[in-house]
Amino acid sequence: MSYLALARKWRPRTFAELAGQDSVVRTLRFALSEGRIHHAYLFTGIRGVGKTTVARILAKALNCERGVGPEPCGACTACREIDAGRFVDLIEVDAASRTKVDDTRELLDNVQYAPTRGRFKVYLIDEVHMLSAHSFNALLKTLEEPPPHVKFLLATTDPQKLPVTVLSRCLKLALRRLSEAQIRAHLAHVLEAEGVVFEEEALAAIARAAEGSVRDALSLLDQAIAHGDGTVRAEGVRVMLGAVAPDLVQRLLAALSRADGADLLAVADEAYQLGVDPESLLNDLMRALHELAVGQVVPEAASEIAQAAWAPDLTPETVQLYYEIGCLGRRQLEFAPDPELGLRMTLLRMLAFRPGGGAPEGRPVPRSSAPARARARPEPETAARETGSRARASETGREPETPARDAEASEPGASAVAESRVGGVLESLALTGLLKQIAMNAVLERSGDRVLVTIDPAFGNLLNKDRADVFKQAICAYYGEPVSVDLKVAEAPVEATPASRRRAADEAAHEEARAALASDPAVVALERTFDARINENSVRPRK
Repeated sequence: MSYLALARKWRPRTFAELAGQDSVVRTLRFALSEGRIHHAYLFTGIRGVGKTTVARILAKALNCERGVGPEPCGACTACREIDAGRFVDLIEVDAASRTKVDDTRELLDNVQYAPTRGRFKVYLIDEVHMLSAHSFNALLKTLEEPPPHVKFLLATTDPQKLPVTVLSRCLKLALRRLSEAQIRAHLAHVLEAEGVVFEEEALAAIARAAEGSVRDALSLLDQAIAHGDGTVRAEGVRVMLGAVAPDLVQRLLAALSRADGADLLAVADEAYQLGVDPESLLNDLMRALHELAVGQVVPEAASEIAQAAWAPDLTPETVQLYYEIGCLGRRQLEFAPDPELGLRMTLLRMLAFRPGGGAPEGRPVPRSSAPARARARPEPETAARETGSRARASETGREPETPARDAEASEPGASAVAESRVGGVLESLALTGLLKQIAMNAVLERSGDRVLVTIDPAFGNLLNKDRADVFKQAICAYYGEPVSVDLKVAEAPVEATPASRRRAADEAAHEEARAALASDPAVVALERTFDARINENSVRPRK
């Protein structure tokens, strides 16, 4: 007797046998039991999740000799012939091989005729998205208003390619991708029924490789049984799939945790010698990082395979960073000179960008590449005074004043106090708009009951009589007592105004931010490793 592949032998023949599609099964059972059967169904989903299988079971339920119901009997002539693929009133069409409009017209020529043996004439069109535009046009009218004895069952892996006119005429049912746990349980059931010895770890590897497809999983299971001489062992499945041994991933995580670059590359080299696919190794490392992140952030949601003990020194932030670098590295493997080199660079990038330092322990980062400004960070106030002194020196040609002179000017007993420097009067005035701009570019000095406001000439032309009166009233309101206010527009630029002090403070803050960034170990490592340069115009101080 010829051997029947597991994917064919274990194809579900009833709704109860269908794995992982409870929502679709519930919808169809209700429609069959209540007689609310739509004239056209569209089944969507990835390969191997049961689209064609569901359509065949529905065809059996519609034509079962015991009557339309939620479960076909499977024993009558109609059910057995549908299972065998020779029921005359079930017309199965592979749209990928019959894309021409003439094929569609030929198919639809017999729609008006009653079924030969069954209750309904069922058209099952697989991969319907492969039909041409003209074929869809030929199908539309019949699909919208078919004879009462005709049902259309369409299946596709790519519903986005279907015209909206077709989608609007069908009841769409989406079949879901199965989880690894569901596939693993189904494979275990099949192997127990087949009497095949297996290991759970092997089934987990097959379920992961199947990527949600039951048919792919059963095909891989057939291959694993042949590879393992009638058994399904973890080691044999790993060799068959080119998968990664768990200890390699554990050692990679341990090396990352210790920031041990030599051990990290040694493990990568060992995997290469064992024939492990670099993409598979990177995928398994990312899965382990995911499990580790779940165990760190949501311990109660961690799966049984969470291995937080692999890398206890990795912080949640570091795990997230390594995962992101791994995702980017996986996409870049095809652009690398060879996949092995791409894997090594991805692992090294994890170390280069690890939080807290750019070089492994015991290998300090050279500081010579940091700009000289990183060695001295002036305080913002000192920098502001020095900026003002440099501005004055550039205008007069004299040496800049020392900070001590400002200190002397603020000592008690001085006859005139530059309150714009120590009291912030101008900044505190209740002014807005242009008057605020004038005040911010002026200097206020008070002696007794007399107040002199010297305005920078660049803003003096904004002052008129009405604004001068409002300015004086605001100063009097600030002091809360009668004072004599004089407003004078200077002939030369005014120094040490609130606006100039603010600009100096901003420049000092930017300088401090640039210096801090330039001396950061991670940035230094980035500059050294990738010959990078800081775009200083993009640096902003922290608020």
